Amino acid sequence: MDKLQYKIYHENKTHTPDDFPYNTYLCSIPLDFKSVNLHWHDEVEIIVIKKGTGIVSVDLTTYSVSAGDIIFVLPGQLHAISQKDREIMEYENILFKSSLLKSSGYDLCNDKFIQPLFSGSLNICPVINNQTPYYPPVTTAINEIDHLCDLRPYAYQLSIKAHLFQILYTLVSNCGQNKIKPIN
Repeated sequence: MDKLQYKIYHENKTHTPDDFPYNTYLCSIPLDFKSVNLHWHDEVEIIVIKKGTGIVSVDLTTYSVSAGDIIFVLPGQLHAISQKDREIMEYENILFKSSLLKSSGYDLCNDKFIQPLFSGSLNICPVINNQTPYYPPVTTAINEIDHLCDLRPYAYQLSIKAHLFQILYTLVSNCGQNKIKPIN
């Protein structure tokens, strides 16, 4: 796909507030949307399949997903979500801007780990499931984030950032170990 074609898929919707560029919400296919067409945006997106099965495409590679699966979409990656065999799929979208995790000035963690991950320089499979060795810590961190978002205690944003860093640490430290097979 050339750059001009790629640009037409850019989604301009604002996903996160400016003061804390993080958001999470629940969706259902086909109840909320028949499908989510191919698009990309500047935010990181974590799609957590809560119920049912469906199809998720990341960078034009299609995966069959089911309850419990986690899909990690990097900034700028083309992705889409669709129904599988008339089944209903409920999923949680977690979206955040990479700026949420960057310190001002020189930031070793950002330069050495986070930006290589977000730019696609590190070899990660976008789909994490219960057969993935590092699935438990990623799931635990996401569940903690969900719990914090439900309760919203004072300073919960600090803990959300800490859990996002934990997820990124898990992904970066396990690069190349996830071997999920695409369906195409």
